[in-house]
Amino acid sequence: MNYYNIYFYSRVSTVGQNSNRQLENFKQLDGFSTENLFVDKIQGNIPFLKRPEASKLFDEITNYSKQSKITVVVDSVDRLGRSLLDILNTIKLFSENCINLKCLKEGFETLIDHQKINPTAMLVLSVMGSIAEMERNRIKERTSEGIAIAKSLGKYKGRKLGTSLSDDAILEKYPLMIKKISKGLAIREVAKIFNCSTATVQKVKKVMKVKSLF
Repeated sequence: MNYYNIYFYSRVSTVGQNSNRQLENFKQLDGFSTENLFVDKIQGNIPFLKRPEASKLFDEITNYSKQSKITVVVDSVDRLGRSLLDILNTIKLFSENCINLKCLKEGFETLIDHQKINPTAMLVLSVMGSIAEMERNRIKERTSEGIAIAKSLGKYKGRKLGTSLSDDAILEKYPLMIKKISKGLAIREVAKIFNCSTATVQKVKKVMKVKSLF
């Protein structure tokens, strides 16, 4: 493996925290370089590709061809996020782009020889996926219960029918999506990245054309 194809991603939750422990673990690996290090100081509940440094990392590693054998190293899989569903979506996106993820704490890599899916990693991720599905269902249930209670108390009004965001508001709301569209990514691929509908991506792309941004 060429060392310049190894990237390192670190995340701490707040500006007051530091990533020294994670960096020390990275430094134990051959090929470590601060030039290929990306550090976010942001809450873990922010989706991976909506983080400033993570977005820069993904832009850089997807500029390579799929034969370039890219590996992204994280200290532990939870550095990708707190939401198991978001973690799984990120790993799936990496795999689709032939990007290997190496998790030091868990001791696995997602791809074997940067080509084949690692069955051991998939076993771990399948368990995580089951837990994520349970988590998502619980959130839906709590949300539905909360709305029902609010409605019974006359406190829930929801979004007014017919309301919509202005073109400028849409551009302000989806800056990272705009960058991905500008790179020429397909609508379905962008939708996967941001875990949204293709209709949302099409709406943003339409506004970009109106504003001569695409």
